[in-house]
Amino acid sequence: MEETLDQTLNIGSEIRLAEGITKRIQIGSIGLIRKVRSIMKGNEYKFSFSIGRGKWEATENRKEIDFDAVEEAYKEAFNLVLVEGLTDEEYEQVDEQGIKELDELLERFL
Repeated sequence: MEETLDQTLNIGSEIRLAEGITKRIQIGSIGLIRKVRSIMKGNEYKFSFSIGRGKWEATENRKEIDFDAVEEAYKEAFNLVLVEGLTDEEYEQVDEQGIKELDELLERFL
């Protein structure tokens, strides 16, 4: 019964991001997949790699990369796919296992 209700509400599985912080993932509808892909378009870096890196200047081998903007794009996408979103306070508390969960979270939408 609960699983049927969750599917009706477009709610999928649950992930643990830190001690005391678990979130439910939305089921990927076509509209949601389009929104996430639009936000993440052109992003070549994993979430875990982008955390706290700032801006890298362009070189002859790569264009300039603003990792702050990359991280913000991830946060925006996470807020779309997590049923209750992710507050700034929760985001700052995400632990190593939670980072791994977030690294894999968007794969089903991309």
